[in-house]
Amino acid sequence: MTKSFHFCDVKLILPALLAIVIACGGEQKPDSKATTADTAKTVIDGDTFVLTSGKTVRIVMIDTPEEGQPYCDSARAALADLVEGQAVRLVPIGRDEDRYGRLLAEVYVDTLNIGAAMMRSGLARLYLYRDNVRLKSKYLPLQVRAIDNETGIWSLPEPEPEDYYIRVAGSYRFHRPLCMNLKRVDTAKMRFVRSRRQALLEGYSPCRNCKP
Repeated sequence: MTKSFHFCDVKLILPALLAIVIACGGEQKPDSKATTADTAKTVIDGDTFVLTSGKTVRIVMIDTPEEGQPYCDSARAALADLVEGQAVRLVPIGRDEDRYGRLLAEVYVDTLNIGAAMMRSGLARLYLYRDNVRLKSKYLPLQVRAIDNETGIWSLPEPEPEDYYIRVAGSYRFHRPLCMNLKRVDTAKMRFVRSRRQALLEGYSPCRNCKP
C-alpha cells in the first residue's frame, strides 16, 4: 500500500465509505442470546457510544482510530450516522463489562451488525482478545477484503517497516522487535512474523506502544 493520504472533509468521504456497507450487504442475523435493548444517544468515537440509560457501550471485535489519527473523525461520524437515535440490540461476548465499566457487546440496529459495517467501510481494524477469538472467522474476512481494496485506513502509507515482527503465544497483538512490551516476555513464547501484512491477514492487531 503506497498511496499518499490527503486529509479530506469528513462530509465528502463518509457517504462513499458508508455506501460500501450497503453494497456489500450489511445485514446479518443477530445472535439469539442478545439480552439488552436500548437507544443509542451519543457517539464518543468510532467504537464507543452512550445509551439513553447512561451506560457506555464498547463495540467488541473492532478498534478504530484514536483522536488525532487519520480517519478518527470519519469513524466517529460513520458510527453516529449508523446508531445515534436508533434502537440498538446488544449481544454480550464473554465478559459483560470491561475495567472501565463499559458494556462489551456486538451491536445491531435491526439486523445490521454495526462492528461489521465499520470494518467493511475500512474505518476499523479487527481487535481480538480471549473472550471473542471464537468470532475471528466471522470478522477477519471483512478486514482482509478492506485491506485488499485499500479502503479507508488501509489506504494510508504503511508505518516504517521492520525486517520481521513478533507476536507472543496467547496474545493477539504483534510488535516491532525492540518493543518495550517484549522486555519481560519469555523468548520461548515469541513467534516471528515475516511482515506486517501477514500479521494483519492472520487477525493480529498492532501494539499500541510500538505502533508497527
